[in-house]
Amino acid sequence: MTGWKRLPIVLSLLPALALAPACTRVVNPATGQTEFTAMSPAQERQVGSQQHPQVMAEFGGAYQDPALQAYVSRIGDELAAVSELPDLEFTFTLLNSDVVNAFALPGGYVYVTRGLLALADNEAELAGVMAHEIGHVTARHSAQRHSRGVLAQGGVAIGSILAGILGGGMAAQAVQEAGGVGAEAYLAGYSRDQEFQADELGVRYLARAGYDPRAMSSFLEKLGQNDALARRLAGREDAPDPASSWFATHPRTPDRVLRAVEQASAATPGEGRIERERYLAEIDGMVYGEDPSQGFVRDGTFVHPELRFAFAVPPGFRLINTPTAVIGQSRDGLMKFDGARVPPNRSMTDYVARDWARELGSGGLRNVDAFEVSGMPAANALATGQLDDGRPVTVALAAIRADGERVYRFMFVGPGDLSAAQARAYEATIGSFRRLDAQEAAAIRPRRIEVVTVAPGEGIGDLARRMAVDALPREQFEVLNGLEPGQPLAPGEEVKLIGQ
Repeated sequence: MTGWKRLPIVLSLLPALALAPACTRVVNPATGQTEFTAMSPAQERQVGSQQHPQVMAEFGGAYQDPALQAYVSRIGDELAAVSELPDLEFTFTLLNSDVVNAFALPGGYVYVTRGLLALADNEAELAGVMAHEIGHVTARHSAQRHSRGVLAQGGVAIGSILAGILGGGMAAQAVQEAGGVGAEAYLAGYSRDQEFQADELGVRYLARAGYDPRAMSSFLEKLGQNDALARRLAGREDAPDPASSWFATHPRTPDRVLRAVEQASAATPGEGRIERERYLAEIDGMVYGEDPSQGFVRDGTFVHPELRFAFAVPPGFRLINTPTAVIGQSRDGLMKFDGARVPPNRSMTDYVARDWARELGSGGLRNVDAFEVSGMPAANALATGQLDDGRPVTVALAAIRADGERVYRFMFVGPGDLSAAQARAYEATIGSFRRLDAQEAAAIRPRRIEVVTVAPGEGIGDLARRMAVDALPREQFEVLNGLEPGQPLAPGEEVKLIGQ
């Protein structure tokens, strides 16, 4: 979370961008297919320019490294120049997000995350992802979705996913109101046929630009390994791919990608360039994982060095940090942590019982009590609700005034009555909230990608011990570098580490 401004949840098109009801029959220059569209290229660009600021806000903004951003743009420009729309003014943005993903808006707005750059092993793999997204633009897939009016309301997709453990209702509303995840709508909605078509176009552009088109399939294999590792780190090895995974938002299978690569390789025989050394040099020193400017989880504690606070993560909760809130999910509960501005002369009990209750649409709260957290005035309350299917839920609320108008808020939602164990866990989390002094906040440093050279006699185990991670260092080192378990390393080879 980075601030207090509530982001709009509905990512609807402005009235000025309303599409004319008439459709035009055109032949797509990239696919050769005849299609009907209600959007002109100018309208596509206008839609993209209107949605771009929301995407930037919801994904943490651009990563603040001008040299690395220029590098990403150069790759994108080179690929766009060999597409069927070389005159389209593409905009390539490196997002400050640790989530491994990429997507595109109509009109040539293409986004990749620094999480994706950390996972990729060479320039060709990054180019493969970007070429795929350029393929979505040239094939006008996003425009087709807009023309059909199926761009989802922001927040519904991910909100429904996270609230699924409770069945929707109040829990879904709590997640949707968090903001910062609404742009997930941009990541969904393509069919498998559209994804394969974007792959075909992507490998075409890779080959035309002189890259090895096989990099697209090698990166897809690495994505599968990364998804499996993420489930293992979350303690959900047997769970299906989460709806936030790459494969949920980019429905493709390795065999179809391989088929597209084989077609491109047959058309352009010979090996293309990989550019691994240059790529590793570019990402050396890049922030890895969550950015301190947005807060992050370290050793069971959520820490925000810029806003200077910290609190313990409830046992069994997995946190998702968005620009406007922290969302926690466990097997039987949901947590939301955010902030608000409250006049200094307004008591916390009055704020919780009146303002916050009205904001939540609650008919009434019970057990509204004042207390203190580390000397800071606070208030808590309980509410009961009902899910869409009739099941009851309990909502526990707490608000803490940190200083002046700044108030921090906890919301816990659980099925049925609040158990004694849940109450203790929630109280411990709220009671753990504390301010960081300037020295403590300044001492917190982000994790970064470190490119090192393998020394003679060094193996995976030796390098894995240097990984600044909380769990599974060997497995994370192998996935980060695209290595098979036990694969030997060659002296002089460059590899990626996660350093503090």
